Amino acid sequence: MSDAPLHPENPELFVRTVRIEEPVELAAHVPAAVSAAWMRHGRGLVALGRAWEVRPSGAERFAQASTAYRELAARARVDDEVRTAASGLVALGSFSYADSSPRRSTLLVPEAVLGVDDGEAFLTVIGRGREPELPASWRDLFPSTPPSPARAPELEIDPDHTPEEYQELVRRAVAGIREGEAQKVVLSETTTVRSDAPVVRARLLAALARAYPSTWVYLVDDVIGASPEMLAQTEDGRLFSRVLAGTRSVADDGELDAEDRRAFLADPKERSEHDFARDSVTGRLDTVAAEVHASPEPFVLRLPGVEHLASDVTATLLPGVTSLDVAARLHPSAAVSGTPREAADAVIARLEARDRGGYASPVGWMDARGDGQWAIALRMAHLLDEREVRLQAGGGLVAASDPVSEHAEALAKCRPMLRALRGASG
Repeated sequence: MSDAPLHPENPELFVRTVRIEEPVELAAHVPAAVSAAWMRHGRGLVALGRAWEVRPSGAERFAQASTAYRELAARARVDDEVRTAASGLVALGSFSYADSSPRRSTLLVPEAVLGVDDGEAFLTVIGRGREPELPASWRDLFPSTPPSPARAPELEIDPDHTPEEYQELVRRAVAGIREGEAQKVVLSETTTVRSDAPVVRARLLAALARAYPSTWVYLVDDVIGASPEMLAQTEDGRLFSRVLAGTRSVADDGELDAEDRRAFLADPKERSEHDFARDSVTGRLDTVAAEVHASPEPFVLRLPGVEHLASDVTATLLPGVTSLDVAARLHPSAAVSGTPREAADAVIARLEARDRGGYASPVGWMDARGDGQWAIALRMAHLLDEREVRLQAGGGLVAASDPVSEHAEALAKCRPMLRALRGASG
């Protein structure tokens, strides 16, 4: 891949997508130099290099990225023989949680993409100012994923707080809720993990994709993870969003029994937390969509280590609205901030010691038409260097929240990344 400097203000991109006439397992072809990825149930894309990128910050970061990409797409010359999801011109992005975050957001167009959609595999190559050259074989760009190490690495796990300290933060947040400061607050814990062997991104991605196929596994810039929560998915004028709020911890390979699941669905505390999150999505769609419908009752979504109350939201997009426009409108939902949003974010800023960076923020991809998928960056880590990552996870607090249970929930949500790290380093 090229190391040429990037000038996002006026490049002309030449994009070519060709069909691959054989089955492709994406997780088996994540190159060591992977620059971005998005996978679920064997579908998605793996990317190399950067043909173009924009790195906005501040309150206008979504609008700046959207405008820059629209201008780029209008100039691009695209030859796409496949014409399926994520073929042709595609950008991947990771946005920062807070307007004030020192971490810049990223929206990038790769130099090469290996994709799979509905069983059909394709290769996209992109040139700056010239027609791109196709390799003799797609495997030249996307060889086999580096093999797993012979031994599991030793991990040093260093949370920002002791259990007692974190539970005290929960008590303080709940006290504020009971005093009327907010109705719901989502508090998170940060844990630094150091490995005695290098953390190989390609292996980590493949490990997450294989262990958690029902989640959206992602890598963009410095964030990597396996999110269960779809913030905004658009296709041909239709919008889908999945809201998760309300959680029960279970053993990684277990699940709630029927009686406990009925109690979970009926729990007033869990239903209250979920209702805030669902309503924060449906209530914000008026400027970007119409005909909004939500699940009449939440259902239980089972994942390794946790079960969630979930609601699906569908709507019809208004003309000219992109998937990124919807993600910007919905971020941050009550599932990751609280209710009211401004009051909850003020509590978060006071109680959380670190800027959230890319945690709990939109991460995903968008095509030249504006269709795409933006998940919430959960079950995630920030990649700090080749041997150090920072995990972040938390949960929603309401007046009835219990500090010990909330701490257990935060720990359970870190397990997917920890398990993947143990199998991917070295």
